[in-house]
Amino acid sequence: MKSKRVISLLAVAALATTIFVGCGNKEEAKKSGLKDGTYTEKSEKDERGYEASIEIEVKDGKIAAVKYDEVGEKGSKKDDAEYNAKMKEAKGTNPSEAFPKLEESLVEKQDVASVDVVTGATSSSDSFKTLAEKALGKAK
Repeated sequence: MKSKRVISLLAVAALATTIFVGCGNKEEAKKSGLKDGTYTEKSEKDERGYEASIEIEVKDGKIAAVKYDEVGEKGSKKDDAEYNAKMKEAKGTNPSEAFPKLEESLVEKQDVASVDVVTGATSSSDSFKTLAEKALGKAK
């Protein structure tokens, strides 16, 4: 008799957990206030001729993917080996390292304000956060 009660209680607990976890995810998505879609934003060209851009994909109410780049006459900063080498030597980081860190941090933290500035890439970090806020504003 006791074993039947224990099994019944375990079954009820498992069912309740499943229901709460499932509903929690939907509630969390609703709380974020983000509509699914892909949102983009671009900056004006800076003093060196680079235009920053961001693309944020929202799926199930959460930030699922982020792409950030800064492009100038020579193309993407991430792909410019000479620029990356000089920046790495001078600042300890470069766009090919910093941009993915910023992108991953936003997906992980789901909050622009929680994204840390990448040391040595302060200007790009600030631009990233500004554009991310604007793009996510379109998702609300």
